[in-house]
Amino acid sequence: MPNPELPLVPYEQDQHEAGLMALLAKYHGQAKQESRKRVVDWIQERMPGCEQTPLRHVIVDGGRIAGTMGHLPAEFLIGGVRVPARFTHDLLVDPDYRGHGLAKRLVSHALQTGEFFPGGMWMTGPCYQIHLACGFTDMPPLASLTLALDPDVFLNRKKLSILKRAAAKVALGANRSKALKQARAFGRNAVWTIRTVEAFDPALDATWVKLLGTYGIGRLREAAFLNWKYASHPNLSYRLLLAERFGSVAGYLIWRLAPDGAEEKRAAVTDFLVPRGAVEPLSALLSRVILDAAVTDTEAISVLTTQPWAAELLRKFGFFPKGEKDGWVTANWESILPPDRFLAPDQWHVCMGDSDGDIWTGSQ
Repeated sequence: MPNPELPLVPYEQDQHEAGLMALLAKYHGQAKQESRKRVVDWIQERMPGCEQTPLRHVIVDGGRIAGTMGHLPAEFLIGGVRVPARFTHDLLVDPDYRGHGLAKRLVSHALQTGEFFPGGMWMTGPCYQIHLACGFTDMPPLASLTLALDPDVFLNRKKLSILKRAAAKVALGANRSKALKQARAFGRNAVWTIRTVEAFDPALDATWVKLLGTYGIGRLREAAFLNWKYASHPNLSYRLLLAERFGSVAGYLIWRLAPDGAEEKRAAVTDFLVPRGAVEPLSALLSRVILDAAVTDTEAISVLTTQPWAAELLRKFGFFPKGEKDGWVTANWESILPPDRFLAPDQWHVCMGDSDGDIWTGSQ
């Protein structure tokens, strides 16, 4: 029987890589192991802040890795103050060792050794429950909004009666037409220029800090992080857009088409930043995404936001809320803000890319 008191230690590549790769292959299959390894190496070797703390811990049993959990360092801007933080991610336990509390050991260890956690987002059900059992605070669930660009293909994935399918097709088709009409109108608007860039210029970092400061709580978005996560991703290809008005930058948006080989051709807006409540620059950025995605085989576009004004804008474009919601958790926040601010979703600026989920998408 596996020993439940196996050592829990920081991940060392030379000592533990072979065992970790064996665990990943066991979970995800040998064919997918290389793409997962690229992401692990990309985090361990290139992520901003990777020198600060161990980015991963492992539970070892001789040459085997019985369990592992990753930690992603970050900085948040909370009420104008920079706060160090970490996300928990990639919690895995070898099936041979399940039932011995290894997952709880890993999560409890993360909670005890971290300064402040805004994360654990878009987790599997068991991972979510383990975080709650270990003392993380439950946050109001998040829901993305979706625009169907190909109603027929989109509805083929739904189990609907003939009547419901017919009604949904009419509604989705009307939403698509409305979105394209509005997007073309913004495309003709000479006030806004939407420019594609290969990477973010560090000279704009002060601009991003200023824009983020219009929100209550948000992860700092500076060139080092944005370029690492999006411009240099080892498996995914993102499009980086800047919104400019009369030569001044007013915001950005980051999105991607579905990864090659994906069964569902869904595009995702993973990050955006404009001044809080600034409808026009976000509308211009979304319009570019809609028009560019519409000429591909994209079935749908999904966006997640915690901001009511942004959700209202998306609905005006024809986006609708996804039925199911995603749980997320926090911890070690009590000394930073009172509960009525910290636990209110509209105090946060959260997008899809604020979870670790998009790191792995397309690499599984």
